[in-house]
Amino acid sequence: MGCPRNNTNESYSFFENIEVYLNAVKSSGNTPTPKEVSKECTSMSDIFYKNNNPEVAKSICEQFLKLYKSLIDTLSPSRDKTGPSDLRFMDFLNYWLNAELKKKMYNKNICVRHFYDDLDNYAYDAINYSLYNYDKIYVIKNDDLENMNILYNLYSNFYIVYDGSKIVCDRKDTCLEYSKKCVQEYKKGIIKCKEKGSVFCQAIEKFNGKYESLQSSSKSKGDFNSKDLISLPSYEQAFEEYQSELNKRITIFTPFGKWISINKKNQEKRHVMKEKMYNYIDNSKEYSIYNEYTPYRFGYNST
Repeated sequence: MGCPRNNTNESYSFFENIEVYLNAVKSSGNTPTPKEVSKECTSMSDIFYKNNNPEVAKSICEQFLKLYKSLIDTLSPSRDKTGPSDLRFMDFLNYWLNAELKKKMYNKNICVRHFYDDLDNYAYDAINYSLYNYDKIYVIKNDDLENMNILYNLYSNFYIVYDGSKIVCDRKDTCLEYSKKCVQEYKKGIIKCKEKGSVFCQAIEKFNGKYESLQSSSKSKGDFNSKDLISLPSYEQAFEEYQSELNKRITIFTPFGKWISINKKNQEKRHVMKEKMYNYIDNSKEYSIYNEYTPYRFGYNST
């Protein structure tokens, strides 16, 4: 059986409810793994992934089942078992599972639908829920997965500063640290958005609106005020900074760097320049070999 892929454009609509999903990720990550979940995930990994990092497969299984149960319990009306009426949470779970498999089992060529099918064999005994909506589980294209990683990291950092009603970071330096992370992630997104029409760029614009709304609200805690947030760059500012950085790197590492950078602008096709924009190397970053303008290939930060 082949590995299902999405043949339509991604909607990114689950990011409209991302705060709920982030809270569920945090909650399930802080919850001890129940014995039944551990038992069933051990069985699954031993049977299906004996030769493919069984410990990693078990860990992903445990995290997924705890997250699935947390979301069902949170989103289901009266916490009954009919399930949530808004199925966008399945789009989030599809993203989460794609990101986890890509990051932790990227060299094993594990199909996300097959992994989900394997989970389904053990889910009911583990969490007293059956998994459903198989059509929602498929391979997300790399470009879309990178875009979703950017948005996920943006909102993760944003909600460490602000929970939707009040400032929650403890100190000004901590708040500014996460503000800086937002800016770095935002550069990776906005630099793809010379034209604003794509669904991803509209999602980036929505984040911009939330961030700037907080920045102008003058909310405070301790020595931090939301007006202290670092401003997000425009496309033009991000691209100008990128070009300046790229020219410096080419000049440093190439004997005729300045000549090459000028001629590349005239000779290379746009898609080649775009690829260079997203892929030049910076080994100084803690979590990625890519620089602040490049989406993390495995940049989704899970618990």
